[in-house]
Amino acid sequence: MKRLACAALALLLSACATHEVPFRAPASVSAAQDASFNVSGRLSANLDGKGHVANFDWRHEPPRDEVAINSPLGNTVAKVLRDDAGVTLLADGKRWQADDVESLTQQVLGWPLPLSNLAWWIRGLPAPDLPSRVDADGALEQQGWRIRFVRDADGDASHPKRVEMQREGLIVKVVVQSWQ
Repeated sequence: MKRLACAALALLLSACATHEVPFRAPASVSAAQDASFNVSGRLSANLDGKGHVANFDWRHEPPRDEVAINSPLGNTVAKVLRDDAGVTLLADGKRWQADDVESLTQQVLGWPLPLSNLAWWIRGLPAPDLPSRVDADGALEQQGWRIRFVRDADGDASHPKRVEMQREGLIVKVVVQSWQ
């Protein structure tokens, strides 16, 4: 019965799926073009075959970021706060601090979340002032990450619907559900 329910759900979800197309990012951008945004969606990370899935709410107000990591039921299980003074991660009643998000999430979660650059990548842009290359298939390569941008064919063309980042056995996917 459980298999039948899973198969029916998969069929229903595939029938509702929209056609996706690559999102082409501009070749470069300047840090002066950084702008505030609020975005929510789903985040998944797969490190060497072991996966994690969560919902997120992210408020980006340069140079400050606040990311709430939520359970599927909507409860906040962790919060990442970043500003000019550094980064704080709050979870399980504990507090961790570091100079940057990547080293802190590597230490606490076991994999790096590239939040500094993700503020650009989630908009389909390369992070400014860093070397980058766009492959023939439209994927961006920057700071050791291969980033693929996807949007719905009939959806908003101003930013990607999905950002897939891959590096050294780690795949991080961000799916945008709400953008402001």
